[in-house]
Amino acid sequence: MSETDILLRLLMATACGGIIGLERERGDRPAGFRTYIMVAVGAALFTILSLTAFPGSDPARIAAQIVVGMGFLGAGVIVVYGGTTHVVGITTAATMWATAAVGMASGSGYFVTSLVCTGLILMVLIVLPLVETRIIHRFQRRRLYFTVSGRHRAGLLEEIQRMLDKYGIKGVLLRYQKCGEENEECSLIMRVNVPSRVNLVDVLEELYKIQGVTLVSFED
Repeated sequence: MSETDILLRLLMATACGGIIGLERERGDRPAGFRTYIMVAVGAALFTILSLTAFPGSDPARIAAQIVVGMGFLGAGVIVVYGGTTHVVGITTAATMWATAAVGMASGSGYFVTSLVCTGLILMVLIVLPLVETRIIHRFQRRRLYFTVSGRHRAGLLEEIQRMLDKYGIKGVLLRYQKCGEENEECSLIMRVNVPSRVNLVDVLEELYKIQGVTLVSFED
């Protein structure tokens, strides 16, 4: 393999990684323009070396190590918010992993494959979120646990249920701690399925407007 051929493959990896990185940079993701270029170029160069620098050896060994190494690098961009089950960065990690594959394709000389895969990655990152927003999210429901505290009075639980029904929220009462006397504090915990189209802030404000309710909280 001539050095000109090697340089062309590295330039192709740089271009593909840079295009993907620009899209990620636009969204202010944990890994951006330079990171994706480095991932693609590094994977391409390792692939080229595995093909040319070690005559008689199995080139698949280095390729396999690229895949494993990307797993460690991708783990660094996945963040779990303390005290919650909310995880971010998985798409970024998967994109870096796919970008390494594009770099390997460039390093192997599959230029058309590299370009097509870059286009597919961009389609997933740009087009599919629009599909999720307009179609999939309309049918999704978010499961939450509501804790409502307030002064006990007749009909309080029924009024809360009517308010939830108004927003199409399906709820199951898990616990209701009722105090014996009128106007004493009581609390209830409900498991609810909130449609994605519902503004959770509006629901909380409506709950606070119910006579007797003093505290409302929720968690995933």
